[in-house]
Amino acid sequence: MSAVQIRRPGRPAEASNTAAKWVLLQEQSPLSTADQDRLANWLGEDEAHIVAYDNALHALDAMARHAGEPELLEMRQSALAASGGGQQTVRRWVSAITAIAASVALWAIWAGHQQPLVSTPKPEIGQVVHAPVDVYRTALGERKSIVLPDRSVATLDTGSELRVDFGGTARAIHLVKGQALFEVAHGDPRPFEVYAKGQLITATGTTFNVRIEGEDVEVAMIEGSVRVRAAPGPDAAKVGQPIRELSLSAGESLVIEPIGPLAVTPIDTRQVATWKGGLLVFNDTPLHEAVAEVNRYTAKPITIADRKIGDYRVTGVFQSNDPEHFSQALREMFPIEVMHAENGAPRLTLRN
Repeated sequence: MSAVQIRRPGRPAEASNTAAKWVLLQEQSPLSTADQDRLANWLGEDEAHIVAYDNALHALDAMARHAGEPELLEMRQSALAASGGGQQTVRRWVSAITAIAASVALWAIWAGHQQPLVSTPKPEIGQVVHAPVDVYRTALGERKSIVLPDRSVATLDTGSELRVDFGGTARAIHLVKGQALFEVAHGDPRPFEVYAKGQLITATGTTFNVRIEGEDVEVAMIEGSVRVRAAPGPDAAKVGQPIRELSLSAGESLVIEPIGPLAVTPIDTRQVATWKGGLLVFNDTPLHEAVAEVNRYTAKPITIADRKIGDYRVTGVFQSNDPEHFSQALREMFPIEVMHAENGAPRLTLRN
C-alpha cells in the first residue's frame, strides 16, 4: 500500500458501482495484499470514492439490522437469484447490491413513518418511575450500529461504551468512552441529548460525531446543528469549557479541553465518519498521530523507536483493521524498517 494524494474530481454513479464491487469482493473473502493496494489507491484518487465506499458498507450494515423484515428478505432473495458466474454475474451482483441499498433506505424511511413514536406513559401522582437504561459496548477493533427507540441510529467505534435512557422528557445518551456517530431521527419532540465528560450536546434532527480522547471531547458536525454546554450538576464548573452555550453547524468542529480557549474549526464533512466504514484517512498527518489512531483498533500496537520517525507526514487512505499492512506501507514511504516484538507487534526503526 503506497501513499496517494487525495484528489477531488469524480463521477458519482461510477464510484458507487465500483464501491459496491469492492464491498462484494470483501464479503466473499479477505482481500489479497495486491487487492488491498488497489483498493487503497482507488480510495485515494477522489474523496467521492471514500464517500461511495462508506455508503456501500453502511447499506450492508442497514441490511444486517433489518435482515428479518419480510420486505428485505424478498429483496435479498431476488439478489441471490442473480448469481451465475462470469463478469456478467459480477455486474448483476453490483446492480443488485446498489438496488438493495436504495430499497433499504426507502424502506427504512417508510417504516419510520408507519410505526408510532416510542412514548413514555405519564406516571400517577406520587409514583416513582425507574426507566431502564440500555448499555452498549464495543470490543477492541469492533464497530456496532444501534437502532434507538426513536429510530435514530448510533454507531459505536472501537472500544466505546454508550448508555441509552429514553424514559424521561428527553432522549438521553451517555457516551462513557470512545467515539460514536449519531444520526438523529426527526419527529420526536423530546430533545436528543448526548452527555460526554461533563458536556451536554443537544440536537434535533441532525448528524454529528462525538469522540472522547483522554479528558478532551470533540464534537464534529456533518448535518444540521447542535448546542454544546456544560452538563447541569454540582461538578459542572469542574469539567472545563464551555460553561456558556455554544452552537455548531454543519462543517464545524469543536474540541473541548479541561483548560484552554475554545476554538471552532472548519472540517471536511465527508471525512468525519470514514471510521464507520473501516477507513482511516490521513492528510499530511504527523506519523505519531497516525500510529496512535491505528493503535486504537489493535491488540498489537505499533511502537515508534525513534522520535524522528514520528515527525514524518502521512497522506493516504488505510484500513483500520490491518496495522501490519499500514506498517509495511510506511516502509515504502519513508526510510523505515519494520521489526516485530515477541508478540508480533510492529516496531518502527530508522533504516540504516
